[in-house]
Amino acid sequence: MKTHELKLDIKYFDDVESGKKNFEIRKNDRDFQVGDILELKKISWLEKLLVPIRFAISIMTNKRQTYLDKDDSPCVKSKADTIKVKINYVLSADEINEGIDFMSGDDTAHTVINGQVLILSEIEEVLKDYFHTDHLPDGYMVLGIEVIK
Repeated sequence: MKTHELKLDIKYFDDVESGKKNFEIRKNDRDFQVGDILELKKISWLEKLLVPIRFAISIMTNKRQTYLDKDDSPCVKSKADTIKVKINYVLSADEINEGIDFMSGDDTAHTVINGQVLILSEIEEVLKDYFHTDHLPDGYMVLGIEVIK
């Protein structure tokens, strides 16, 4: 069992913390296994002004990730609001996309894995919102999660 420290966008943080969102979509680059622990740190994308060097006339704007504390105030990584979750199942892009294709158009389509309900329309919603696609990209996976204390 390993512990993975990861970032979690503020728009999903409260739903994961409450248990409403019981899955994470992650890049398959850490050898995630059932039983592993994820420490999810709250982040947001904030605007950062870059001061122009020398005689530049305009100011450039650049977005960057910033850690947030329990009050949603910017903070250092060690002070970031953090949720611990346990991985209950791991599904590949092929497994998820096959399910999405099979259950297409059925907002109630779901499956039960290790006693945990996975609603495919909720995964599709995150894919459209975050990845701007209706299928899980190659190299990504869905992790079934459960908040632990």
